[in-house]
Amino acid sequence: MTITNGDKILLTKFLTGYKKHALLSGYVEIGETLEDTIKREVSEEVGLSVHNIRYYSSQPRAFTHSLLMGFTAELDKDLAINLETDELSKAQWFERDNIPHDDKTLSLTWNMIEAFRNHEF
Repeated sequence: MTITNGDKILLTKFLTGYKKHALLSGYVEIGETLEDTIKREVSEEVGLSVHNIRYYSSQPRAFTHSLLMGFTAELDKDLAINLETDELSKAQWFERDNIPHDDKTLSLTWNMIEAFRNHEF
């Protein structure tokens, strides 16, 4: 999920495993809409609320037999991040011109971050 606040994007770091910046992510619960999943995951992971949720793209993930789905959303209110520390070690807003360049170019995450960096949304 690409969460934006004007010219800022929210990037996170996982507590374990992957050490580079990433977008928020989560899993759809049975009976839950994709939009409700995004609202729930954003609330659970960083304590924020979002609106204007839009589909961006998808990417198959062969080794887990799953499908990644990318969405963008805008921050409702400029509140402090309330980080859920069971999964994440960090969540931080980055100005469009100061986004780190540290993801692999084949990932949906990289494509979404680059699209934001390049003013595509």
